[in-house]
Amino acid sequence: MPRDAPTEPEIPEDEDDLDMDEEDLDLDLGGEVDLLDALSSMLTTEEGDTLATALVSLKDAAERIAAGMEMQNKILVKILSAMKPAPAAPSPEVQA
Repeated sequence: MPRDAPTEPEIPEDEDDLDMDEEDLDLDLGGEVDLLDALSSMLTTEEGDTLATALVSLKDAAERIAAGMEMQNKILVKILSAMKPAPAAPSPEVQA
């Protein structure tokens, strides 16, 4: 049994066919809307953190991680150099 294709809603071509008044289209936004205020309210948390403060805290965390890794690498180099066997002394039989 074939499925019926969805039908598209009819769009009236004449303005008289639209049953909307200007009052229906008027959105009560409480006066003018400042787009910058709306955008800043979307990009700010309740604590006041913004995208810029998040990036700064990420930078600080990355610097702390890098410093820790640098210290860990220095310790690993010291451990590995202590584990390296001492050079073997030449055997007296080879010199003869």
